[in-house]
Amino acid sequence: MENRYMGALALSWAKLLSEEVEVVPSITSKVQLEDGNSLLLEEGKPSRIPRWIANKMGQGVQVREKEPDVKEFSTAAWVEQNDQKNLKKVDPLIYARASLWLSSGERKELRASLSELLSVRRRKVIEAALSNRQDQAFYAAMTLEERMLYEDLRRSLDQWQEMLSSVLSGLVPGGEVL
Repeated sequence: MENRYMGALALSWAKLLSEEVEVVPSITSKVQLEDGNSLLLEEGKPSRIPRWIANKMGQGVQVREKEPDVKEFSTAAWVEQNDQKNLKKVDPLIYARASLWLSSGERKELRASLSELLSVRRRKVIEAALSNRQDQAFYAAMTLEERMLYEDLRRSLDQWQEMLSSVLSGLVPGGEVL
């Protein structure tokens, strides 16, 4: 069975890979792009290129970007836990970024803070689906992956409720009343 959530994560990854990042090449190089164009990167000169190109160049470039801050995620988790009603806006690509950050070695503290934050958010999304919460600000604060979870839960709960209504109305499968 296909995991739709992995599909959503793959879509987030595609967006992450298309983001421009600042790189500093260690050697001057010409990068041939798939569309036939080329890109000249000069040694030591900062340039902005899509992340997928930087990844393809590997050791030839140093990517300059802010390192994830464990305290920032711990604080975000604390804020989420202490506001039981609302969901705070986060980076829409947080799941893809978390995967990227955690793929580069053992980062126990970062993994723990991200896990705490994402668990609190998951609980809030589940509670929102259970209560049929439909406020736009809450929905807008969800990531793509969280919106999919919410919508899947709502659909399942609606179908369950429909089945219960049929049972309590005395309907049997096929819609007939005995």
